[in-house]
Amino acid sequence: MTAALRAAAALLASLLTGVILVASAAPASAHATVVSSNPADGGHVDSVPDVLTVELSEPVTIVDGSASVITAEGERMRLSGVRLENGNRRVVIDPADGLGDNAYLATVRTVSADTHVISLSIRFTVGSVTDLSGIPKATEASSTALRWGWVAKTAVYLGVILTAGLLLAARMVWPEMLSGNRFTRTHQAGAVILLLGLLGRFIVLSAQHAGGLSAVTTDVAGDVLRTSAGWSIALAAVLNLSVACGVTRLRGGRYTGYLAAAGALTAVALGGHGGSADRWPVAFIDTLIHVYAMSVWLGGVAVLALLAPAHSRVARWHRVALGHVALVIVSGVILAVLQVDPVAALGTTTYGIVLLVKAGAVAIAVAAGFWAYRRYARTDTGRGVVIGELALVVVIAAATAVLSSTTPARDSYTTQVEATLDFGQARVLDVGIDTIRRGDQTITVRYRRDARAGGAAVREPDLDIELSSAEANVARLPVTVLRAPDGTGSGPAETVWRSDGLIVPAAGNWKVTVRFDGGDGPKLASFGYRVR
Repeated sequence: MTAALRAAAALLASLLTGVILVASAAPASAHATVVSSNPADGGHVDSVPDVLTVELSEPVTIVDGSASVITAEGERMRLSGVRLENGNRRVVIDPADGLGDNAYLATVRTVSADTHVISLSIRFTVGSVTDLSGIPKATEASSTALRWGWVAKTAVYLGVILTAGLLLAARMVWPEMLSGNRFTRTHQAGAVILLLGLLGRFIVLSAQHAGGLSAVTTDVAGDVLRTSAGWSIALAAVLNLSVACGVTRLRGGRYTGYLAAAGALTAVALGGHGGSADRWPVAFIDTLIHVYAMSVWLGGVAVLALLAPAHSRVARWHRVALGHVALVIVSGVILAVLQVDPVAALGTTTYGIVLLVKAGAVAIAVAAGFWAYRRYARTDTGRGVVIGELALVVVIAAATAVLSSTTPARDSYTTQVEATLDFGQARVLDVGIDTIRRGDQTITVRYRRDARAGGAAVREPDLDIELSSAEANVARLPVTVLRAPDGTGSGPAETVWRSDGLIVPAAGNWKVTVRFDGGDGPKLASFGYRVR
């Protein structure tokens, strides 16, 4: 098999791996997070305020036509409008008519600065109605656009490697190749791949803003162009269109290639978590450095594998690659610190798992590069290893595409809370909370009767639970608990209670207070946990 066929086979296999990685990733939720709402999610008000508001951690834009307020019976209430305030960090829903005594679900979809679609919802009751059981949960937005977005981003990353990375690596190590036809054709092919990916990204962003591809209009496209991700994509597309058309072949046209490279790197950084208003500009600068270093390193691999320079200059390339790999590692660690919290989230969130996959692929590529360097240095026959290294490029690009579209681990991590409350006289309750994320939570309490517990046989135990949080300004949040049917526990002597319709409205430190009466009078015990 010729070297070209081996390269094609390696790329095909790695493309398949990349597609599997993209297709199997769980849909992402938002990066921007809810700070508070009025009314509070799950709350009750005697009279509804004139407008419904949701405060967010960073600026967003509203998906056209996505706002709604419906009753428990499914009736859709008329709206006067929906708008943004407080630097686009507050979503305001304005009902056209007053909301009477009933249970309501208010929903709206928005897009955060880092291009994540956020489905917001508030469930609340008004006046004499206090039961939320008839209100359904808000439906999530379709993941179709998200998956197409992953495909488009993978094309963008591959295109950046074959344009910016190829150009910069060649300029640093093999400058004589820049004027060759083979380099120019490969550079143009990379620009075509990049251009297709950028157009796909812009279409997906427009569809997300409009609520569907069929709803995209020129006004929607204009709104997208006014976002950082939108204008940077458009600028990079125009510059790389000129590269694809062969402008770099003209006298002085090479400078257009450098401008196109800068535009592409900026578009990638702004089109992911680097474009988030949270931790700006640190996240953007670090992401830009990470993308640049990764592109030059992998672009050099592409030069060796696809163009086979007559003079490999392995020592010079080794120094360049080593410096850029060091940049990749340092900037990657900084990004991980920004996006992963706690460390346990690495193994329990989509973001963390994909990050580990990417780190593994990078480590293998580094090892393959070192092996290729040693073989080149000894026999000048290390191209087969470089082709294998090139195959990892697609896997790294696909993993990066998923990472940039997935909620950071610090915003999606959750775990169960477990506590044991000892009320004395062998009366012990095992309390479990299914998640530490704000919103719907389920508290489960298990009590196993002990023969040593006096009074247990006289009457059934009684249980009450309430939550409170000074940080969330909630003095008392009663929890409705229902006793599970007999036989639900692990044995006939076990009683199980579960909360019903519990909604924790805000993040912060919360206190769980349990009042338990096992037959000899009520006693209190409490414990705390942090809601994210």
